[in-house]
Amino acid sequence: MDSLTTKKTIRLFFNNGKVEQFEDELVEELKLHIHIDDEEYADVIVSSSLLEEFVLGFLFTRGMINKYDDINTLEIGNGLVSIKRKQPSDKSLPVSSLIESTGSSNIDTKELFNLVPGYLESDFKIKSKVLFRGVNLLSEMPVYRKTGGTHCAILMSSDGDPIVSAEDIGRHNAVDKCIGGGLKGNADFGKCWIAVSGRLPSDMVFKAAISGIPLVASVSAATSGGVEMAEKAGITLVGFTRGNKFNCYCHCEKIV
Repeated sequence: MDSLTTKKTIRLFFNNGKVEQFEDELVEELKLHIHIDDEEYADVIVSSSLLEEFVLGFLFTRGMINKYDDINTLEIGNGLVSIKRKQPSDKSLPVSSLIESTGSSNIDTKELFNLVPGYLESDFKIKSKVLFRGVNLLSEMPVYRKTGGTHCAILMSSDGDPIVSAEDIGRHNAVDKCIGGGLKGNADFGKCWIAVSGRLPSDMVFKAAISGIPLVASVSAATSGGVEMAEKAGITLVGFTRGNKFNCYCHCEKIV
């Protein structure tokens, strides 16, 4: 696996005119070429940790697989990902395209709303203090602490126990890694929630909807599309989890 970070000597400029030389630590980027059933599917820009988990979550949240056992073989090496499914689809794959580190550049928002599997009926409950504690763990992720250059996500139990933790240059990629890790570990998504460091637009909330995750919480803001997606899917959506307060945008009854 490639190194997650690299060091570079930079110059620090201060507003008093002072200049200092400094060795900074930067997040590395990795380009992956993804092939499914011997066909090109997509090129993605990621961080080089949890690559198998990323691929699983990436495919699952795009409807290319429905469960971990749908994969026959998954090989990763030299920037190439080769997946063979046990039952390849008769549908032709989309034309290969570059998906930037956001992880969302080829997703049509209107199509996402049509793909929501339905309203999530859930008896999931979580204490607000558990939510605060879980979101605070995002700032303790190791590569983020070194560089400030990653987005973070953590899939957790209702008690706040981390199940899968992930970092990536892209916020969507970090969530895909958590979902892929959950698939690999046979997690019961209906009894989990996910904490994320980035904004909550519709395509981010969709990942929770298609996985059956009943609550998403972030340190950042939700968008109008993200709230609409959560309302339709039955997902509790929490943003601006900072200090001693957070915003709950919809389905707040899950928080006790």
